[in-house]
Amino acid sequence: MFDAIILWLHLLGAVVFIGPQIFLAAIAMPAIRTVQDAKVRQDLTRTITRGFGMLGGGALVLLLLTGLWNFQVAQDDGKFDLTRFFWVFNIKFMLFLAVVVLTALHGMVFGKRLQELRERGATEIELEDARRASMMASMATLGLSVLILLLGALMASDSFLAGSSLRD
Repeated sequence: MFDAIILWLHLLGAVVFIGPQIFLAAIAMPAIRTVQDAKVRQDLTRTITRGFGMLGGGALVLLLLTGLWNFQVAQDDGKFDLTRFFWVFNIKFMLFLAVVVLTALHGMVFGKRLQELRERGATEIELEDARRASMMASMATLGLSVLILLLGALMASDSFLAGSSLRD
């Protein structure tokens, strides 16, 4: 029962991390760009992204802790077949680390740069370049996060663990 709760928390962490990314990219940020008043737009963006940063950071910590627990359970259950589960796990973990790095870069570098540019009254071209870099980091984070979900599904699949092909 305890392992099931840990797995549930792991899935919840993924939902909490990925869901808001999709919402921000598809709905919130396009809507915010329609706000005419630059100060209101900046304040709104800062408030939403700061809230997501706290939520996303917490979700990443939860994913790491529950992922380590699930890793130990898989080892104890003898699921670490070197040719399948082990490699998929390692790829998933490396992608997770890339997501952590991209998330940190997005918040501590790109976000900070955008804020500094806005505060000093940078040109629209400078702002657009900074926004593009921020958006690319966000989209890369989202893409890697979705790929990590696929790898998690493969790891949980009994047919995958048994060595079935994708056609089965």
